[in-house]
Amino acid sequence: MVFAVYFSSCSISPYQDSLPEQKNFTLSLKFDATWNEDPFQLDRIIVDDYGNLIRPSLFMHYVSFITLIAEDGTEVPVKDFMLIDYERTNEALVEVPANKYTSMKFGLGVPPDFNKDQDPAQYPSSSPLSVAGCQGMFWTWNTGYIFSKFEGYADTSAVDGTEFLEPIAIHAGDDESYRSFQSLPFELNVGDNSSVIVVRLQVDEIFSPSQGSDVNLANDAVTHTSNNPQLARDFMDNLTAAFKIVI
Repeated sequence: MVFAVYFSSCSISPYQDSLPEQKNFTLSLKFDATWNEDPFQLDRIIVDDYGNLIRPSLFMHYVSFITLIAEDGTEVPVKDFMLIDYERTNEALVEVPANKYTSMKFGLGVPPDFNKDQDPAQYPSSSPLSVAGCQGMFWTWNTGYIFSKFEGYADTSAVDGTEFLEPIAIHAGDDESYRSFQSLPFELNVGDNSSVIVVRLQVDEIFSPSQGSDVNLANDAVTHTSNNPQLARDFMDNLTAAFKIVI
């Protein structure tokens, strides 16, 4: 069964006030994921470029302050926060002016001004930052949001028939783990018809030595950030590098 999830913006966020008054056309903004060009699915066995066998059970992350950039340089904010859950279909319907859009920028995680010393109870339940909306992506003991969770089990032995005994729990957070895109290029003319932008995460690229940071589960597979901040930051670095836009 596939669930369509529509995320509402935080009504008390100043970001909402910056949205343009004239918004004429519906744009569907979707997030999905692949593994070596095939659809990424939880609870399926996958093999990374290090030779590790992985059975992921959960993958979620925040995106923040999604902004479209037009060919003439106009910036159109379209969404303040979304919590992406790759067990579900992630889609937001937004209204934007007619224009030719050539890039997008957004953050991965929750930016510092909204992260530490915050009470999720201040947000309406429809917000991804609220008690209900964050779906456990908040450390009460750390007074901050968990930017990304990747969980499951791995077999890093490279021996046939070995059970999946190595736990994976990469919980990345803290202000130093926040990442943002300056520009993610594409071309889309928004006009008379509804348009779709798919933001695709190539999950296999997170666990590949070809990326800038080494995320080899045979060496490191668990972080709650404060106990292993390097893994959290390496994971967020590779996560940032693994996105592309599909029109």
